[in-house]
Formats: sequence, structure tokens, C-alpha cells
Amino acid sequence: MTTLSDSTPDRFEALCARLAPSGVQAASLRALSHTLDALYNHPPRAYHSLAHIAACLQLLDDHRHLADEPDLVEFALFLHDSVYDPGAPDNESRSADIAESLLVVLRADEAPAATVRRLIMATRHTGEPLVGDEALLADIDTAILGALPPAYDAYAGAIRAEYGFVADPQYRTGRTAFLRALLDRPHIFHAPTFIRRFEQAARANLARELGALGA
Repeated sequence: MTTLSDSTPDRFEALCARLAPSGVQAASLRALSHTLDALYNHPPRAYHSLAHIAACLQLLDDHRHLADEPDLVEFALFLHDSVYDPGAPDNESRSADIAESLLVVLRADEAPAATVRRLIMATRHTGEPLVGDEALLADIDTAILGALPPAYDAYAGAIRAEYGFVADPQYRTGRTAFLRALLDRPHIFHAPTFIRRFEQAARANLARELGALGA
């Protein structure tokens, strides 16, 4: 079971307090962090877990200066995988629904809710060109693709574990199609900073995984 680190609940609660225009009681903020913890442990995830969220937050800290609305990017990062059912087509929209419901608890107005939904939907990674905060969030979410080989291999193994219900031939077919679709794009990443930092390594990792899949 993956749990929030000691500092993450405080960070999420502080963020929620900033987003609440009229303030929210500390007990309510603590309840929201418990809700976040429960969401990310249902179902248990090998990769799309709170560890992934922590890694995303670290990258956001490194690139916060690129965000137009950093608190909303951070909130979207916290919630973008709050619903995760491997193979389901609507994880992002359902995660956005959860995020909007938490913003209702915080009594945030409609503008932040609409922005957070748009940001979370950017993590569908359809290949559509993205700019601004949507590009930043999408690139943070996929930065693992450009990680050092051992970290990338651990990610690939964790994804396979999440699809453990899929037989090997079907998994190879689906994963191969996904990897090739990424490689066929002019750029895997959107923001120039992420292209410079991760693009070359990501393409090498994807090609290496394709080789391991026998593709």
C-alpha cells in the first residue's frame, strides 16, 4: 500500500487552504488529504500511485517558474490520476470530476474548476499540441519517459504489472502501438525546456523497450 509521505499531506492541505477563498477548517483540510490517500490506493497501483505524484511535484518545483497558475497546476497534478482503471477510456474525465468535487468542498469558484479540468484532461496525451500550463502538466506527467534507463525500466515493469490481467501477446500488441505512436510524433514533449531535457533520452528508452518487446 502506497501512502502519503510525511510532508505531502501538509503540502496538499496548504495548497487547498490557498485555493479556498473564505478559508476551510483544519479538520476539513485533513479529511481532504485522507480522501486523496484513499483514492490513490484504490485500486492498488504499481506505477500510478502517490509515488508518481511525489515525483511530479518535485518536477513542478523545478519548473514552477514556467507556470501561469502554479497552484492550479499543482492541484491538477495531485488529482490527475485519482481515478485509475487500467484500460478504461475515461480515467482523466473521472479524475477531473473528483477534482471539481473537492474544489466545491473548498468553495472555490467556477473558474479554477474549469482550469483544473482542462489541465487534467491534458494528461490524455492524445498528441494534440499543447501550450502553457497544459503543456507543463502533460510534460511533467510523462517525464519518466526520459529518465535514466534503470528508472525507465522500473516504470515499464510497473506498467506491465498494472496490466497483469492482459495476456502477453495482447499486451505486446497494445504497448507496441502506444510506443510507436509516441515515436511517430514530431516531439514527445511540448515545452521547449522539457524537449531539451528529456526528448532524446525518451526516444532512446522507447526504442529500447520496443526491442525488448520484439517489435
